[in-house]
Amino acid sequence: MQKKHRLWIGAIVAIVVLLVACTPPQLTAPVPTPTSQTPASSGITPTPTTVTAEDVAWAKIIQDAKKEGQVFIYSFAFIGDAGVAISKAFKDKYGIKVDIVAGSAPIMLERLRSEYRSSQFVTDIADMNASRALELKNDKLSLSTKDLPVLSDKASWYNHPLELDPDGYVLCYFNSTATPYINTTLVKPAEEPQSWFDLLQPRWKGKVMVGDPGIYLLTYYTYYGLVRKSNRLNEDYFRQLGGQIGKFVPGSAREQVLALVRGEGPLHFSTSETGGAPLIAEGAPIKALSMKEGAVFFPSQSLTMLSKAPHPNAARLFINWFLSADGLKIFAESASQVTRRKDVPNYLPNAARVDQSNAINLDFKDLDEINKLYNAGYLTKLWKGETGK
Repeated sequence: MQKKHRLWIGAIVAIVVLLVACTPPQLTAPVPTPTSQTPASSGITPTPTTVTAEDVAWAKIIQDAKKEGQVFIYSFAFIGDAGVAISKAFKDKYGIKVDIVAGSAPIMLERLRSEYRSSQFVTDIADMNASRALELKNDKLSLSTKDLPVLSDKASWYNHPLELDPDGYVLCYFNSTATPYINTTLVKPAEEPQSWFDLLQPRWKGKVMVGDPGIYLLTYYTYYGLVRKSNRLNEDYFRQLGGQIGKFVPGSAREQVLALVRGEGPLHFSTSETGGAPLIAEGAPIKALSMKEGAVFFPSQSLTMLSKAPHPNAARLFINWFLSADGLKIFAESASQVTRRKDVPNYLPNAARVDQSNAINLDFKDLDEINKLYNAGYLTKLWKGETGK
């Protein structure tokens, strides 16, 4: 019996050995080590796995921004549908609440200065025209954000923000055009001015609206670009223009075109798509004119981070997101604007588009000079006859 048992065991062992020998070997891929590389001849593109110190630092900013939970912005451009769309998109993506207080740039600038004088720091970001943002920089009330990841992508911009301000304090995201606007119900197509000199014709006497030079910087952009930058007009032109003015309009670019929409005058000497485009998109009867001597093209809306921002990480995260293609597309579409990014469509209505082929382009050095003229009240004195000829 024991002999038969041993024979059965031997037979089973033999069968197992035979089966193993006949089974093809299983090929197991080696587990790659952090230093292993895929050979180029394999035709497989390796997936980058390197995490940089910058990646780690940015992940920390996102984490801390979510803990802060909110960002507070003073803004001129984030109004109406644009403000709602921007706030919702950012909160949906990061869970961070966006509080926006809209207002004109002079009022915002004074409020910010008041915050810093009283050491009651509320605001994280200011969204205002580049000239006002430069004042914040010069007053040392803002911080550089030139190290933001979005700014490393230079190929996607027509004019990269750091080309204007290499220090990264004033991040300009769209340009504006200073040119005359008309109310199309009050000015027939055959009567539309073709040249800046047409505004000096007797038919326009007392009918030209001008942005109050004591408040409205765009009046200075127009003067500086046409006279000091390009010499396409001269001082005497502006003296004569003073006799054509029927109304000085106070307030922002939007308030300028609203006065035109209401029919307070048939023509505005110079305003921009900042205020005009959204109203045109809503059906307002206004139109931008292309002048023979050219329009003034200038750095306009810009973001700047306040030096004592109470939510610094959320502020950096918001600016980085907003300047991306995703953020600026939401803004451009909801505000009917065109931005400086190549990968964001142009949403300007046709009636707000101006011929740029003969444009006079201003830079940040020009804006500094314009601020000096504005602070000295130069145009107010010119129209009062208080400047030398």
